[in-house]
Amino acid sequence: MKNYRELIFYVSVGAGMALATSSFTMVSGIFEIVSGLWAVVAICLAGLFCILISSSIAELASMYPSSPGIRTYLKVAFGDKISLFLVHLYLIFIVLIAGVESYVFALVITAILPNISPLVVVLSLLTLVIFTNLLGLELPRLMQIGTALTLIISILCLGINGFFSSAAGIGEVLSFDFSNNFQQLELLPAATAMAVFLFIGFEWVTPLGFRPSSYERKIPMSMPIAITTNMVTYSFFVIGISSQLTPDRISAVSVPQVPYLVEMFGPSGVYFAGGISLLATFSTFNAGIMGSSRLVYALSREGKLPKWCSKISLRTTAPVGAIILIGGLSLVSSIIVVTYQLELLAAIIGSSIICFVYAAFMLAVIRLRKSQPGLRRPYRTPVFAWLQWLLILIVPMIGIQSLFSQPTMPLQPALGMVVFITIAFVLTRWSLEISKNMK
Repeated sequence: MKNYRELIFYVSVGAGMALATSSFTMVSGIFEIVSGLWAVVAICLAGLFCILISSSIAELASMYPSSPGIRTYLKVAFGDKISLFLVHLYLIFIVLIAGVESYVFALVITAILPNISPLVVVLSLLTLVIFTNLLGLELPRLMQIGTALTLIISILCLGINGFFSSAAGIGEVLSFDFSNNFQQLELLPAATAMAVFLFIGFEWVTPLGFRPSSYERKIPMSMPIAITTNMVTYSFFVIGISSQLTPDRISAVSVPQVPYLVEMFGPSGVYFAGGISLLATFSTFNAGIMGSSRLVYALSREGKLPKWCSKISLRTTAPVGAIILIGGLSLVSSIIVVTYQLELLAAIIGSSIICFVYAAFMLAVIRLRKSQPGLRRPYRTPVFAWLQWLLILIVPMIGIQSLFSQPTMPLQPALGMVVFITIAFVLTRWSLEISKNMK
């Protein structure tokens, strides 16, 4: 593969992973907090934070190319116990988002076929994804590039079209609302934390380098390019939907792209929403389960999970034990989210979790520069140390604030976060006991 095509592939992975159907649910949640251009400001701030964070992740990846990402980086920086806790928390995040993604996709499909139960759609989707992973099938590189490019262009065009076809004046659409004593500005940190969700997945490119030299320039370049691409894409979409729907209509549904496209194209708009959601969900879901199953496989090989989790297919080399575990947990998560309609709650908790994980990545870089200064680093983050420390403080703080951001859910996200932190702690103790018994 030529050099430019290799970079495009990395960008398509980072951008495509973040362009999930559940991202539109988070857009709806953001509009419960802020509206209009304030939502765009939140998205741009979140994107800027992620660009700075990606530079730290790129340095870690250059030190340990093609490694199992989060486990390797955090283990060498913080030791076995803390890294295990964060890895289990990260896996909980993946399972939560699997439930959100499957349910939101089901909502789009039922908008097209109202007689189908969302639970049937969810079960069918997960069965297909799990079966695909068990067969060891992954999207070809050119298909990955094509899928991501199609999604980006489609969402950009829909946003631009919605803006220019607005009945409101351009000045009204692009105006800030400074009413209620700058309430929008006060709520901006919580909206920014939720907007971080829109970029989650850019770091999944780090294990995919074609060769060690890819970690010197191409992998580090690909992440900020992917984040910037998505920042522009989401911003245009938010401007477009703001010009067509009121904030109340946007925040009232978990799939705001459906009423938005119906507003622009009439009843046929649901089919546009269905096409976009199909591309986004299958690509993100398939890559997410395959990537997380490899992480589970690595933990099992270390002796931190039961041996059956490291079972592989001799025919396809797929980690079938890990896929069954992640797929089964995702199925349980999806059924719970569908049954109780917890998609926004799960997404908020997931966004808060990832804020802590991203802060840990930045802290890992600082710790390793002190503890292992002589270790080869083909890429070094240009972000100043003081700015890294500032982000290490800010990112978790806005993650915590997001837990209290929804007026309709004053305590549920925080209580849910406490529950999942407790689960991660219990799983960490369990993993250590398994490791101890295997010695």
